[in-house]
Amino acid sequence: MPGLPAIRGFVCKTILDAARSLPEDQQRRIFMDIPPATLALLESTPRLGWVPMPESMWLTDALHLTLGNPGFRHFFSLLAEHLVSAPLLQSLFDGAVRLLGLTPQAMLKWSTYAWEQAFRDCGRLIYRPIRDTPSHGRVEMILEDFPPLLHRGGTFAEALAATFEMFLRRVSKKGRVELRPMQPHTNRLVCDVSWE
Repeated sequence: MPGLPAIRGFVCKTILDAARSLPEDQQRRIFMDIPPATLALLESTPRLGWVPMPESMWLTDALHLTLGNPGFRHFFSLLAEHLVSAPLLQSLFDGAVRLLGLTPQAMLKWSTYAWEQAFRDCGRLIYRPIRDTPSHGRVEMILEDFPPLLHRGGTFAEALAATFEMFLRRVSKKGRVELRPMQPHTNRLVCDVSWE
């Protein structure tokens, strides 16, 4: 039986620090929506500890409400750069680059391993190649068996898509990340990632 969905403390702290670097008026709107007990939990959880997703989502939901969809996605795309440099993920990333090279395929494959380090009981991330040629590529990044909580408001899906956008930028590829509409009564999210 799965436990309570959770996210690593270092991920929450990175999001929190990035939110605190936004302009004052945005910070004020974001932090007024987060209960003080939740904010204290986000601040006090050890970097390798676990924060329950319902608590973490107070912050991401407040960010989404304040920044709007395009702003939220941009915020998380930039934030993903910092997360990849976190000690727990950096060693996995460096190993993937040495083994697979610095390509969109390598970054997206690597994300399935990083997922397991950053999230607990939040579903399974799957890499599914569709087209792979020297100049173009397309894959589906599929999140399966995730708890319904992660679908609330769409913020989790947008943050995940933003991470994949960062991967394309990191390997200097032009591309697109599109979220496919979820089918009713499913817990399967598909991001269509393509590049040239």
